[in-house]
Amino acid sequence: TSGADVTISRPDGGSLNTSARRDLLRGFVANNLDITRTFAHHTKILIVALNGPAVGLSAALIAQADFIYAAPHAFLLTPFSSLGLVAEGGASHAFVERLGIAKANEALLMSRRLPCAELVAAGFVNGVVAADSGRPDDSDGFLGKVLAEVEERLGAHLNQDSLLRIKELVRRPAREVLDRQNGLEVFAGLERFMSGVPQEEFRKLASGEKKHKL
Repeated sequence: TSGADVTISRPDGGSLNTSARRDLLRGFVANNLDITRTFAHHTKILIVALNGPAVGLSAALIAQADFIYAAPHAFLLTPFSSLGLVAEGGASHAFVERLGIAKANEALLMSRRLPCAELVAAGFVNGVVAADSGRPDDSDGFLGKVLAEVEERLGAHLNQDSLLRIKELVRRPAREVLDRQNGLEVFAGLERFMSGVPQEEFRKLASGEKKHKL
């Protein structure tokens, strides 16, 4: 779910100069900042083919795609609040934009799984695609159908340079907001790890003391 090492224990006194904080800055903070910004500033058309569950940071990042095609059995799960974390991957902005505030709150605040049908209803995905075989595990068949759909709708009949220029115009207004939220998210996440709360929640899960409501 997160890019941090959950085995890091809470530092004594929460000192700003602890090795744990430095490790989190170099790992969790730097990695999450970078990958989120990479998705947000991607200049080409970004298409996601979702053939199954998207969980945690991965689920957050796909909200920045230009087009999302999902299999009927796909679902979205961002259990940040269940794990003592905060939103990651720009989800505090991108989910609200793509899901609407009601569903975004269910996903982020309630850590509720959103099935494919709800993602379609919210406008999160562009279309539902199933392999001709009908088998959920037919990844090649699913991908082939998605590629055919993309070729039909985004193929040579469209001017490719115009596509990229339009994307830039569409994305630019929200990009500054997303960049700001990205920074706020990673440093809020850093403070959560420094508090030791996520480590304790992961310990409860590992020991069976707590079960997440999937």
